[in-house]
Amino acid sequence: MNELTVTVAGHAEREYAPNRCTVALQVHADGATREQAADPVARAVAALTGLVTELRERPGNPVKRWTFDQVRHSRYRPYSNEGATLPWRYTSAASITVTFHNFDAIGAFVDRVSGFEAVSVADLRWWIGRRSRQKKLARVRDLAVQNALDKAKGYTKSLGYSTFRAVAIADPGMLGLPTPPAPYPGGGPVMRSAMHAGLTSTPEENGPAFTLEPDRISITADVEARFEAS
Repeated sequence: MNELTVTVAGHAEREYAPNRCTVALQVHADGATREQAADPVARAVAALTGLVTELRERPGNPVKRWTFDQVRHSRYRPYSNEGATLPWRYTSAASITVTFHNFDAIGAFVDRVSGFEAVSVADLRWWIGRRSRQKKLARVRDLAVQNALDKAKGYTKSLGYSTFRAVAIADPGMLGLPTPPAPYPGGGPVMRSAMHAGLTSTPEENGPAFTLEPDRISITADVEARFEAS
């Protein structure tokens, strides 16, 4: 039996639980004077810094890292409905992110900072840490290669071929096959991140008013493979 060359695309997708959550906080205030805008922001930043420091000093520190964008001050001149120039308005703002690797602490943290003057919770971003993500991507790539091999075996099953030797493994498009359709442009490994979490009510005497249930994160990979079947 003559050798047969088989070129196929492989695909794999798996969902994993996130192990990181970044809470993005916005601090903002405005007023008729610079002090009216700046003072609430300064107090809020000091309170947030104290809270994060308290968390980091706990046994089993739940905070992986945090960042603080310096306070920004500005002013603008509003206009009335008639187009008249109104007195200056002053604004102060800052951004703070806190990344957790222990999710048990997030609900209480969000519940507490939501009560701070001039502070709002802008976003909760759930993701997978770099080392863990690399291991999971490697696993999904292996599954994509296995999918390609299974596909090649399926195509040639009725022809009696039983031995397969890989002669090329490549990223999508490099062996001349059409690239995968959206949402996987380019066909390389993709991680779709959960940007929100569900809220589940809990009794107030047991802790914060809600617990967080993050979505799982989908990691995908596409490969092209060429086999010699005999």
